[in-house]
Amino acid sequence: MKNKIIQFIPAILALVAIGFRYFSLWCINSVPSCYGTLIHQIALEVTKPLYNFSLFFILIALVLAFIPRNIFNSWLKFAVWAIPLSIIFIASTPVVDNSLLPFARDDAARLAGEVFSGVSLILIIYKWFISRRTD
Repeated sequence: MKNKIIQFIPAILALVAIGFRYFSLWCINSVPSCYGTLIHQIALEVTKPLYNFSLFFILIALVLAFIPRNIFNSWLKFAVWAIPLSIIFIASTPVVDNSLLPFARDDAARLAGEVFSGVSLILIIYKWFISRRTD
């Protein structure tokens, strides 16, 4: 049971990131005291790219909750180096398109989320077929 709870952590983190985006929009638009606070300042730079990345990741995170532990561990080894690379890629792009790069930070977050989710799905399917073949 403890192993399954650990495997739900990526899904919980993705849901928190998605929920934080909706909370921050509600706070900025509805509560006058939120305007100008830290939530308002990080909305474009952090919250929106995190939301875009999490939208692509949520399906993979839900799949991770129900796969065998050995497949989850192999995905975790991939995620340990892929997520920091994604963060560096997203953080290195400009917040607003300034015509030097063909995309802004939101586009970079969507691209990183697509690539990370796609490679994660391929890895999960590959490891699942390998484990079924050896049984």
